[in-house]
Amino acid sequence: MDKLKAIKILVFIFTFLLIFGTLCAFGIIYRRLQAPQSARDITLDQPTGSYISDYKISDDSIFILLKGGKQSDRIIIINRSTNSKIAEIKTN
Repeated sequence: MDKLKAIKILVFIFTFLLIFGTLCAFGIIYRRLQAPQSARDITLDQPTGSYISDYKISDDSIFILLKGGKQSDRIIIINRSTNSKIAEIKTN
């Protein structure tokens, strides 16, 4: 009878550890999925000698005024949510 009680206690402990470990694993996975994504680098692909003269941050876009690089002045528009280049506008 003592062996049966020991087995019941072991089953109870292992069941508790299994449930507790599973809940902890789900909690860690959930926190990692909810963590803010790190900022990605954005490549502007501009010639050597180009520099950022001015910029403006709008609600959903970043407007960057580039000068130099043996080209006319140009404005690059970047989408803030996707960190991707939307358009390049050349000025004269």
